Amino acid sequence: MPTFNSTLTHKGLGCPLFFLIVVLMIPWTAEARDRQSKTLVLKNGLAVILVHDPEVHRSAAALSVGVGSLYDPDEKLGLAHYLEHMLFLGTKKFPMVNSFDKYLSENSGDNNAYTGDVITNYYFEISHEAFPGALDRFSQFFTAPLFDKKYAEREANAVHSEYDKNKLRDDWRYRYVVNQVSEEGHLSRRFSIGNLETLAGDNRSALLAFHKRYYVASRMKLAMLSSAPLTEQQALAESYFSDIPDRPVDLPTIEPVYRKPLEGRYWFMKVKTIRDMRTLTLTFPSIRFHDHLEGKPGQIVASVLGHEGKGSLLSKLKEEGLALGLSAEADYGHPDLSSFDISVQLTKKGEKNYPRVIDFIFAYIQLLKKKGIEEYTFKEAQTMAQINFDWRNPKEGMRHVSRLAANMQDYKLTDVETLPYLIRKFEPEAYMAILSTLTPENMLAVMQARDVEVDRKTKFYEAEYSVAQMDGDAFQRLKNPLPISGITYPEPNDFIPYSLKLIPEQPVLIRDDDLARVWFLFDNRFKHPKVSMKFRIETPHVYDTVEHYAHTQLYTAAIQEGLNELVYPIQMAGLFYQLRVRKKGVILSLGGYSEKISDLLSLVAKNLTRIKIDESKFNDLKRAIIRGLENQKVGSAYSRAGYYNRLLGRVKEYSEEEVLEAMGQVTLKDIKAHATKLYEKIFVTGVINGNWTAEQARESLQILLAQIQSRPLPQEERFRDQLEVLQPDQTVRFSTQAATNNNALIYELQIGPMDLRTRAKVSLVASIIESDFYTQMRTNQQLGYIVSSYSQRFQDELYFKFLIQSAGYGPFELQKRVETWMTQSHRLLAELTDEEFERHRKGFIVSLEKNGDSIAEVTGELYRFATRDDGNFQYKQQLVEVAKGLTKKEVLATAEKILLDPRTPRRIVLIRSSENNELVPPGVLTTVAQFKDKAVLQPNK
Repeated sequence: MPTFNSTLTHKGLGCPLFFLIVVLMIPWTAEARDRQSKTLVLKNGLAVILVHDPEVHRSAAALSVGVGSLYDPDEKLGLAHYLEHMLFLGTKKFPMVNSFDKYLSENSGDNNAYTGDVITNYYFEISHEAFPGALDRFSQFFTAPLFDKKYAEREANAVHSEYDKNKLRDDWRYRYVVNQVSEEGHLSRRFSIGNLETLAGDNRSALLAFHKRYYVASRMKLAMLSSAPLTEQQALAESYFSDIPDRPVDLPTIEPVYRKPLEGRYWFMKVKTIRDMRTLTLTFPSIRFHDHLEGKPGQIVASVLGHEGKGSLLSKLKEEGLALGLSAEADYGHPDLSSFDISVQLTKKGEKNYPRVIDFIFAYIQLLKKKGIEEYTFKEAQTMAQINFDWRNPKEGMRHVSRLAANMQDYKLTDVETLPYLIRKFEPEAYMAILSTLTPENMLAVMQARDVEVDRKTKFYEAEYSVAQMDGDAFQRLKNPLPISGITYPEPNDFIPYSLKLIPEQPVLIRDDDLARVWFLFDNRFKHPKVSMKFRIETPHVYDTVEHYAHTQLYTAAIQEGLNELVYPIQMAGLFYQLRVRKKGVILSLGGYSEKISDLLSLVAKNLTRIKIDESKFNDLKRAIIRGLENQKVGSAYSRAGYYNRLLGRVKEYSEEEVLEAMGQVTLKDIKAHATKLYEKIFVTGVINGNWTAEQARESLQILLAQIQSRPLPQEERFRDQLEVLQPDQTVRFSTQAATNNNALIYELQIGPMDLRTRAKVSLVASIIESDFYTQMRTNQQLGYIVSSYSQRFQDELYFKFLIQSAGYGPFELQKRVETWMTQSHRLLAELTDEEFERHRKGFIVSLEKNGDSIAEVTGELYRFATRDDGNFQYKQQLVEVAKGLTKKEVLATAEKILLDPRTPRRIVLIRSSENNELVPPGVLTTVAQFKDKAVLQPNK
């Protein structure tokens, strides 16, 4: 299977146009805001979409290029990805290596890029007033990049570091190894990310040639979003992007047949994983999905195979104790390369009996071939697609424009804002054509597990695998599958909402007593017929003991598993719920279309204390959760650093070993008892937001409380997290070895108690130093691919952190580099001009004024104000006012206190890779217990 990097609706090739013409202007009437768009093609053939929205908080732009890793020259594998890196490192007009990043950092900006099989996408966002300057710098990537030889050599190291980071990631290893079953010589077999071996030598001439050959206007698509009028945006696009050259492009041929069907056999591959996982994936070359953008037949067929309701394939596999989850997906990267994939998360029993799992899948495929896809399945999918489109959230920012720019490579300009999200055609012939490709001889079955037997290893990623061709009875059972009882076609979904109305109301505190404190806010921004709610149900029986914590983890998994078949049709009708565990209690989130939200709430609430799964399913869930905890131990180096930073920073933080030991003892009987005890005493804090009245919100809260039937939880019995607060002059260094191929450093500076003024100052410090720290550590010193600096609030304490992950440098060297940078930071601070300071201040204010892009996002933010800031919903506005009054002098004084004052307390976590043999210096702690014995403890106020 080729390395596909998109679902059905993303990343293909469009048709170039070569003249300036206004194509379309669309009012976004479905969204209750003045959003308009306009499409055009510049004189050089560059296709453009412009979006005007006076309510967006930042301007954004993205430019996609219709070329990716499939077009790498044989002698320079990874060149497309390498070139993506290089474009950020200086242009003729703006030669300074960090010019673009520095400009963004000063103006509340951000940026990113990615390289796929046949697309490379660059995107950024920034404050409105700085948008023209950013476009000027951004457009130069595509007209006059420097490809400076010095930085080209350094950035090859960064690409290698990115490759090295992904070597132990199972998803990257899987994508590469399955491609090795493609036809000999097919482009999909090649190594795409690049490393020091494939990019050895002088790369500048190859970069220039690749850029000249493929980076032409007619293969580019530009998307812009701003509060600026469309006429002004058009002028900017014409001014900055009309000079991109255009010329004919001779694309390499991509052979559409990447894996030919076998005769009387099927491919079977085993892949040894780094993490403890058990996944069976059946992948089939399929029809050309790019020819069916209007009907999306792959999406329709996948929705039936991936159904999770009663009588579904997954339901049967769970009933047999063979699977925990199942998904199906129609996928393509290049228009001529399509696959249909069915992936099953296996239980331990399922791994041992995987042939039976495959039998079940083919029995269900046979059922669908005989029955066909019902028209009501299409109509339900079409209706939900239309509803979701009509009431879509007003997306903004660089991720939105990057998606637009990517879709422009696939869709006509007239369709790019609509067709990716809609289903217009009923295509029964296409459904059957897809099903006809789901045959054993056309299949590659891939078993991913940690304990499989293998006999081969790939050159890149060093992925271990085996591959065979299965025939005989194994093949014949799939060729002529026997019917299996208990598997049925999905019934019509009665939860599809058809009556959606808007109800005006004002915000109100709907309950404030010893049992609950909950706010309702009517949505007067999006004006969608949706409701979102989020409740923190505090209980003393989650983190009081490690046993209760383990019980609660398994409890939430058991509740959700028991509800899955009942809730699935509701979720397919545009609603969702989530149950999560936190130290203080259980977090319950629900949301979706208002017409049916009460049905979902009632169903979930009345089952919160009922465990409906049997012993077999419980044991499968338990093993899966234990595997997840074990897998954390082989996570990335920086994630391990974060884990130990939490152990050192919290008074009460259970270790992985403690949780695993407690988890191993839990029985289904224990979970059932815990479910009845968990809500004996509670206190609910939450927010309900959306298209309801206050009375409906009160009724929904009462439904929840009535079903739980609890007593109030007094303030003194609620869990309070405490921090390990360091004293002035105190530095703690901790180091341990991790099962990873990278080293990592978290350098944490303790600022002190949080107040609005201090937080504003620290946030501005973070903005001022971000670009320089990144440029010095990553670009100039090439320490690693992952480099960041940021401020962080935990409860009422503020911290400043530096994070680096590196394959080439040990953590003690990383510490030296960070401290050297800190001692030299006085130059950066001294050179900060008044104009630069004002840009950082305005950028910070812009970031605060940014609101959520959906009702659910707004609810999440309101929830944080409700739970973290005691219901102070004016917190951001207050922070804005404080920021407006700050002077450069006091912000720089704060920066000097953080970075240059040796008395600033610091906690330094140094993670050594499994291959790092450095001696641990004296004074560096190697166990958490050593720190706990010495720590100065102070309860968080």
